[in-house]
Amino acid sequence: MGGPEGRLGEVVAALCGSRSAAQVVDARGRLAWVSEQMLMMAGADEDTDVGVGRHVDEVLDRPIWREMLTPDAVETLRRDLHPRLDDPSGEHAPLWVLPLELRMGSRQRGIGMLGVTLRQADGSPLGAVLIYAPLLPARVLALVSEGDEAMFTRMADLSEPAQRPAAVVFADIDGSGPLSRRLPTEVYFELIRGVTTAFDELVGRHGGIVGKHAGDGASAYFLAESHGADSDAAAAALRVVQTLPDVVADVVADLAETGADIAVADCRMNIGAHWGADLFIGQIVTGGRLEVTALGDEVNECARVEQVATGGQRLITKTLVERLDDGAAADLGLRPRGMTYRMLADLSRDGAAAAGTTGAKAGLKAERDAGSLAVHDLG
Repeated sequence: MGGPEGRLGEVVAALCGSRSAAQVVDARGRLAWVSEQMLMMAGADEDTDVGVGRHVDEVLDRPIWREMLTPDAVETLRRDLHPRLDDPSGEHAPLWVLPLELRMGSRQRGIGMLGVTLRQADGSPLGAVLIYAPLLPARVLALVSEGDEAMFTRMADLSEPAQRPAAVVFADIDGSGPLSRRLPTEVYFELIRGVTTAFDELVGRHGGIVGKHAGDGASAYFLAESHGADSDAAAAALRVVQTLPDVVADVVADLAETGADIAVADCRMNIGAHWGADLFIGQIVTGGRLEVTALGDEVNECARVEQVATGGQRLITKTLVERLDDGAAADLGLRPRGMTYRMLADLSRDGAAAAGTTGAKAGLKAERDAGSLAVHDLG
């Protein structure tokens, strides 16, 4: 969106680089500019008339802002902004802060608005800048900033749950039960933290979204809409499947260097990867977490594929492989025409025979939910 010129334009140019949610009002009380982040928060697009050029009193009555700002927030803004714009002598402090309530989706959230009055070189009023920021302690913001910004952006794009095609990956540590009993709890915790961190970073690097973590298990989704095509999403998931064992081996090696009695062979990753043509994917936001989850038969099937994998097997389904175009397959070093598959039910029976009662139970579930899937072991 274009902005004002002159000194007000210089202010806008500085704000553009900050990536903040902000508005600029001129000395006559007219909305002069709205930042891209603010428009995204409000759910506006390039065709939405947000009221630029109109007086702020009229702007605040527009549906786009009424839907985001609570009635109390609207009245608070009006009450505090007017006297600062109509202040030729500079009686009011040039900086002020207001706590406001915004509606974000289905939730109402408290934010802070930092107001800054602007003046010309001769001291006459120029306007005001309104910057919106979360009311969070600095240490909490620092924690949030540790995350993968690109992945958070992809997660933010999923505020509205919908059917979306995606590749799914499930992974966990083979034989984690005996390993947790053998290692000191502190060492085992460091191992799980390291593996989880490595998995998340690998998924983020390849344009995916991390799903739920449960114990030593992890999941991820690679959406076609994020990658531009089914083939690209499938290729990203398969790249993670190919790379994960080496990444985890590095984690184990680093831990062993600290004196822990652990080797790469103790921490092999069982992996399952599958394609879902119409998964229902969206955010789950509560007071304690923000995550993306996917529901659909293919998610359950992928979980069963991973459960059948043993000894560090990387089982990928025929459905997933056949999403690849020739170029993507070549980049991955795969030759789909030469690949052979086994039914998951057959692999499940083989594994159950070797694993005893527990393996038999897992095998029955796999046969029931996904036994007819054709899978290939990447080895």
